[in-house]
Amino acid sequence: MSRQADERPELRNEFIRFSLSIADNAWTLDDLRAGVQWGNAANPAPWVEVRKTVDPSSEREPRYLDSITEENNALICTFVDASGNDGKLKLVFVLKDEALQVYLVPDEDLGYASVDLFRSGLDASQVDDGSALLPIRMGLLLPAEAEEPFDLSLGTYAYEGVHMAMAGLFKSGAVLLADWGDPYITLGATRTVAEAGSRIGISFSLSKTARSLELRCLGKGDLTTLAEAYKTRATELGYRVPWEEKVKGRPQSARLFGACNVKLWFALARRIDEDLVEKSVEVNWTFDEAASIAEHLKNDLKLQDVLFHLGGWTRYGYDCRHPDIRPANPECGGDEGLADCVRRVQALGYLFCLHDNYQDMYRDAPSYGEFWLQKEPDGSPHLGGVWLGGRAYYTCAREAVRLAKRPDNLPWVRDTFHPDLYFIDTTYAVGPQECYDPRHPLTRQDDIHWKAVLSDYARDVIGMFGSECGREWAVPHADFFEGLASVSGRYYHGLDQEKLGGSVVPFFDMIFHDCIAIHGKYGYRPEQMAEQVIHHISMGRTLYYHSLGHHLYWQDPEELPEVPPAAGPMDDALYTRAHNGWAEGFCLWDRFMKNTQEVLGPLNKLTSQALIDRYEFLNSERTIRKTTFTNGVTATVNGSDQDYMVTSAGGVRAVLPPYGFLIEAGTFVAFVARGWDDLSYESPALFTLTSLDGKTLDKTSRFRVFHGFGDSGLLWKGTKHTIVREAIIE
Repeated sequence: MSRQADERPELRNEFIRFSLSIADNAWTLDDLRAGVQWGNAANPAPWVEVRKTVDPSSEREPRYLDSITEENNALICTFVDASGNDGKLKLVFVLKDEALQVYLVPDEDLGYASVDLFRSGLDASQVDDGSALLPIRMGLLLPAEAEEPFDLSLGTYAYEGVHMAMAGLFKSGAVLLADWGDPYITLGATRTVAEAGSRIGISFSLSKTARSLELRCLGKGDLTTLAEAYKTRATELGYRVPWEEKVKGRPQSARLFGACNVKLWFALARRIDEDLVEKSVEVNWTFDEAASIAEHLKNDLKLQDVLFHLGGWTRYGYDCRHPDIRPANPECGGDEGLADCVRRVQALGYLFCLHDNYQDMYRDAPSYGEFWLQKEPDGSPHLGGVWLGGRAYYTCAREAVRLAKRPDNLPWVRDTFHPDLYFIDTTYAVGPQECYDPRHPLTRQDDIHWKAVLSDYARDVIGMFGSECGREWAVPHADFFEGLASVSGRYYHGLDQEKLGGSVVPFFDMIFHDCIAIHGKYGYRPEQMAEQVIHHISMGRTLYYHSLGHHLYWQDPEELPEVPPAAGPMDDALYTRAHNGWAEGFCLWDRFMKNTQEVLGPLNKLTSQALIDRYEFLNSERTIRKTTFTNGVTATVNGSDQDYMVTSAGGVRAVLPPYGFLIEAGTFVAFVARGWDDLSYESPALFTLTSLDGKTLDKTSRFRVFHGFGDSGLLWKGTKHTIVREAIIE
């Protein structure tokens, strides 16, 4: 049945109602459970726009509702331009339970490079307490109320685009989930600021194979509601493969629980310019020194759970002449030296990982050939970055699998060195690619497929596998991600969440915490890391230690002194402190690693097979946060510039200073506090308490206490103990 211009046809079920108006070019979507309406009826504006070229800077042209037909419980709509012409664009709207499903009907004569949907109406104002959840890395929560406008274009699975194919909106307590399944959809996110108030909204740009998406009205709720809904979808798509299932096939993967990530990036750094002229060669660590570092961590620092990661071991050094890796470079010790290094590290009970790369190919590689390369539409090779080895060129993802399978690549690594894990750089970091070479053409979907094949192959050959950053589609194919949690001691690589007025939230871990180990990436200074430490506590994730000094770093006298006390309340160097504590007299990196791993290792081990159930903001500035895991473990962190008092589950008062925290996990309690029970400390003190008989701490008769820094007094069950470094209390 066709509808007239003055009619408002609708679809309705028990959850939602969707209606359209030709006269107003308007749409509305009512969440009947929440009593909240989405849509542009109150402020009709173009909500469907098209681009006729692939240039993202090209002008969008609005399209307007022209006809609506009701057929088989669907609304079939055609759209025209402002002159009433064109008429090629057709959309179909269908209800499926709480979801509005939107279909773009294929038309070979469409002539559009992209179609943008919901350019108006899918938004919320500051009056509505509106906000948006964007799954960029771990997750970014952006309120409508802020001073900074923005207009973001976020590619599905792009480098710092969305890492899950979804987004969330919150309005007057109602929750809306948008999800899709095609990497040719780009998410738009905007904030507009005006005297009448600010608004935040999302939209979608569909190109090439993208033909559908859905908007799901979830009723009243919060982040947990959104996570529960998307967790169901992730399970249906096969992305959620919990550790419980993974360890059945790979029991060794349980050794990742509680393991921190120690990485020596550039054992050999050979610098080559774009003209293939070698500019310098530097040995940062020999293989013998690398093993000695691991032995120092175990024997001197007493770190128990470590993923020890080595880069720059290949024949020509880090990021040089890939994909030709054999033999291990002689400058650092050759094959024999690396094999001995692996044996020594594994003898400590540590996991050993080697770093490799099959995306980048270099012109001076012995096996370089244009056949392997990813091609642009004009047939030219796709340029990569300029790294230590000079200009890199992307290999086609399908051909990268063939390169990795060569006898002198992964099979040789396995048979010669026997590492526990393999890390293939950039595999997950770059967005889905296209290749136009007629011998091995790829769509973005094909690129994802072949990267999954490469991951599975490496995992099968070596045993465990990880790569850079991480994406939801990669969770079933990997054991760890490196770069999703943090980048160079910051939340993001290029994005500035503070400028956007946003708060980072561990939304990815509300879906996948029990499926994958996640670390950060790149170097940083420990004396600037206090905010990132409490961020990792709030996620239950261990830290990454990626910028240790060269050679035997702890012997450098410049690293010994403590950083001067902070002038204000925020002590960024808090976790490098060791006065009166365990690591007093150790170098800065050792103090930082010991303090943080004593907290984060046990926390991660206890929560690796749990999800984040609730993530709450305890102040209006969203700087004091509480995480509750599905197994009952809680972590409260204070990112404000004021002390914050919290009462533990056992009724103990804890005064958390800026960058302080309290973890409660039954058999494990940890805190940085300025006051604990009836004790007040002159400066923040770090303690952890661990039950040694499996009973909860309120019932145990034997437990270990670690003291990191600050006053050595600890009041526990009415008894005061003096703990200088650590003690067993019975």
